[in-house]
Amino acid sequence: LLCVTIIVIFILLAINIYLIVYFQHPDDKNESYFPKFLILIGFTIAECSILLLPLDVANKEGYAGCDGYDTSVCGGLDMTLLWEITYLAVLVYVVLLIPFAIFYYEADDGQGNVKESMFCQAFKYECAVLIISTLTLVLMYFYLGTTNIPVTTYTIGVGDSTTDTIPSGSWVDTSKPPPFSDWSAMDVTNAAKSLPGVDGKVELKVTFPVYVMAMQGFVGWFFFIIFAGVGLSALPVDLICGYIYRPRHMDAVEFAEAQLSVRQRVNDLIEIGEMLKVERSQNSEKPSGFFSNRSRNKNDRVTVNKFKQAVYLLESDVEDLKLCHENYHKYNPLVPYFKLLFGIVSLILSLLWIVQICIFILPNPPLTPFLNDYFKWFDSWFSLFGVLSVGMFSVYLQFCVIKGCFKFGVRFFFITLHPMKMNGTYMNSFLFNLGLILLCSLPVVQFSVMAFSDYARFTNVNQIFGVQIKYLQFFEYFWTTNAFIYALLGMALLSAIYLIFKPRDIPANSMELKESLKRSRRR
Repeated sequence: LLCVTIIVIFILLAINIYLIVYFQHPDDKNESYFPKFLILIGFTIAECSILLLPLDVANKEGYAGCDGYDTSVCGGLDMTLLWEITYLAVLVYVVLLIPFAIFYYEADDGQGNVKESMFCQAFKYECAVLIISTLTLVLMYFYLGTTNIPVTTYTIGVGDSTTDTIPSGSWVDTSKPPPFSDWSAMDVTNAAKSLPGVDGKVELKVTFPVYVMAMQGFVGWFFFIIFAGVGLSALPVDLICGYIYRPRHMDAVEFAEAQLSVRQRVNDLIEIGEMLKVERSQNSEKPSGFFSNRSRNKNDRVTVNKFKQAVYLLESDVEDLKLCHENYHKYNPLVPYFKLLFGIVSLILSLLWIVQICIFILPNPPLTPFLNDYFKWFDSWFSLFGVLSVGMFSVYLQFCVIKGCFKFGVRFFFITLHPMKMNGTYMNSFLFNLGLILLCSLPVVQFSVMAFSDYARFTNVNQIFGVQIKYLQFFEYFWTTNAFIYALLGMALLSAIYLIFKPRDIPANSMELKESLKRSRRR
């Protein structure tokens, strides 16, 4: 397993180097080496944090027999240490490196209105982020870093009827605990029901790295609910729409009419861009105050986001228009069919996730293990297939987060749009998407562990999330009541309904943007 892990890391580094070169903007081609290095390592950490789950499943060090009496299924890797190192690295990225890099590159507004050096401005904001984050984390760990784990104690002897469920001949040395490596969680529960138990609680102080994981997961879940909930519906819808609205050949008359429409949109956006410049110039001359600046910045941000969205969709439409006429001979006709294929596959995966939530995660006890049994069935004839399936479902969730963020930015204007475009992605967009991926990587793993807790019962991460973090003070309510899961399910269903009726992205209305800018200038 160790050799496989090292090989996978080098493969991920090579893939990430290719992605950075392939997506970077030409302006950043021979510069910005430090942020590129941060992005390279950051993407690798994010990918490793997801792929550690299938590695943990294969390792099985959470099985009690790995302590010495039944080590035949144990991989030998210290997965607890790997999880802690990975998420401490994520903390450094999310709290220190990415915010500083974003503050630095956005300190210049592009109009020369820089009152202090970009480094000093970024350092000032980063100090504020560090102070708030450190105080919050340390104080909460000091006062709320205790977990109260509910336990039920059972006593079992060799002659008890419960031992009849253990396969004959598998428990040879009765001086040691029986080998439960082939038991499911339901097998253990059903066996325990035949014995009288004594309920109690074990109070433990979790380690600081585990508490860091709990805090990161708690904060990340708020983003995960929105973006993964939207992405579970948006990813299959967009792929299928890519087939339905694929470029088709236009004759000269149709192409000329489409060109006129595009030129009108271009002229409108040029006019809006000029109005935005004038408005920003006037705002810089107006008297400054905290509340007045806050109001102006909010209105300016929403207007700029609408403008960016309209420009992005215009560029996409221009590319599609070229494929319909002058570049039609260069268009690969297989592309839309691949989109349809991946759209159907992603639709199936999204539906499977929804069903797994409804019949395994939310009911207590679960109605059926569902996907857990499917993974075990795969393991029965090819041992790595179940592990790879866990990785596939987890990686799919991360793609849903990325798609959900992009779709949310296109449809709503509360956040800045940061699309990943081939040969057109600036470093600040790379950093924004990297921060989002890192922030949501822990909720992706935690959610996957909850969904596949039966199959992943012998993982170290299941002991961390399903035992220590689940019963932490303050956090216990959110995990034991499945509050986040209900919110995620609700967001996914609402997004599905919304996208069924409005599957295509519509550019912001140019006339409304002009009127908004005119009203802003009159104030």
